[in-house]
Amino acid sequence: MSEKSPLDRLLARTDFKPFSGRHAFRVLELSRKKLMMPPVRDDDVLKAVSSLGLILETEVAMIVAIQETLCKRCGNCCSNRVHLRFRKEELKGVADYLHVEYKRLKDQLKATPMGDGTFIIAQPCSFLRNSLCSVYPVRPGTCRGYPSTDLLTSMGRGAPFDGCPIADDLLAEIVVKRALEEQMWRDHPEELKAMAEKRRVDLEKLASLPERERMKLLTKGYAKNLQSNTR
Repeated sequence: MSEKSPLDRLLARTDFKPFSGRHAFRVLELSRKKLMMPPVRDDDVLKAVSSLGLILETEVAMIVAIQETLCKRCGNCCSNRVHLRFRKEELKGVADYLHVEYKRLKDQLKATPMGDGTFIIAQPCSFLRNSLCSVYPVRPGTCRGYPSTDLLTSMGRGAPFDGCPIADDLLAEIVVKRALEEQMWRDHPEELKAMAEKRRVDLEKLASLPERERMKLLTKGYAKNLQSNTR
């Protein structure tokens, strides 16, 4: 088979940097457990872990969708991040949800305006109740994206991320996906090509949307598939 495999194509990209170090070793061991080798080849898993130096937009959406299912409800993200950043409309949404006046809530939280339509609110978060979020349905984007966004930011800086107990699990989910696709490339190449083409068409439909809206729709799609598969 002369065509490059999905992992080889990814590793050959000019913007690729290998993922390595103690964080990579943790993810490797966890990924092996998830895949319960065999049948997936160990060299595929090793390459998949290294390939985490480059994570695709669809995979970001995937782990954002998965993280809610994996969440251990420990409350660490509500107390150990120093502060949270709310957009004005998000804070108004919380006020409506709690049936309190927006200005009153802003004063209670001692929200500090940043001059760009956002506010900084110190942690521990005032909405934390018994390690659970009391405004969960209307929580801000900074909370919805955690820990994926912080995890990816740390990886971009070349630093291990230890701020959330499910961070390694999220990276392992990407490794599992990539290793299985590598195996599929060898065993069922036509099926993999069909999947890749469908993904390309779906992404093309979203290409004109702003990044925030595109990510929201991608994440919603993964979440919907996750719910269907767990019924």
